[in-house]
Amino acid sequence: MKLEIANISDQVGAPAFQAAVAAISQQVAEHFQPEWGTAADITGTMVPLANRKAPIAGDRDAIIYLGDSSQDPTTGVENALGYHATNQGSIPYGFIYLDIVAEAGEEWTTTLSHEVLELLADPDATMTVTGPAPRGAASHVHYDLEVCDPTQGDSYKIDNVSVSNFVGRSYFGLKNGSGKSNYLGLPLDPFGVRPKGYFQYEDGVGGTHQIMGRQVTPDQRAAKQKMGEVRRNRRREDRIK
Repeated sequence: MKLEIANISDQVGAPAFQAAVAAISQQVAEHFQPEWGTAADITGTMVPLANRKAPIAGDRDAIIYLGDSSQDPTTGVENALGYHATNQGSIPYGFIYLDIVAEAGEEWTTTLSHEVLELLADPDATMTVTGPAPRGAASHVHYDLEVCDPTQGDSYKIDNVSVSNFVGRSYFGLKNGSGKSNYLGLPLDPFGVRPKGYFQYEDGVGGTHQIMGRQVTPDQRAAKQKMGEVRRNRRREDRIK
């Protein structure tokens, strides 16, 4: 995949931005690809908005914007740290809200890494994996194939740049891969959740549901609940139906 990261913010300077792009490129090549078999040619571009929408490069397979929520070229999602969907040109894209990331006390590079990995794993945000239901649900449910949500809050450094932990194939009960439930080897059961993480599933009956880790605060819980408004979740529900 040819993935472009477009910095449309005036808050992140070129040196810090390029360092983040380099670290995430290394993460994808050395850590993510061996586990998930997905490679990417990642480039970083500074794109001044000048009171207009950021252009999308036609020769790219996907794009991630780095900017404030007010700069989102679509309707966006209030209080979401980042998300990926598909624009009108059918090019998968993501958006990292720097203002919301700061309010949540998160490292923007970790959120950027999070969105890059999830976009690579499921570009159109439509894939699910059938697995055992959480307590109180139907016998089997459809888990969204989001590779960083369950490990939200867990990160590690590459050249002093913070990047996101991610789940392995075995987390979803898929074959091949390392056999580890997550890259850092932290305690995490299949279809489980880390203390600050969360996951989402559809049961085909009651729509979309989210399970939160035990250390997720009420404010974080309220913000993540709004993720149900994201178009990717609606497409997942339509797919199940």
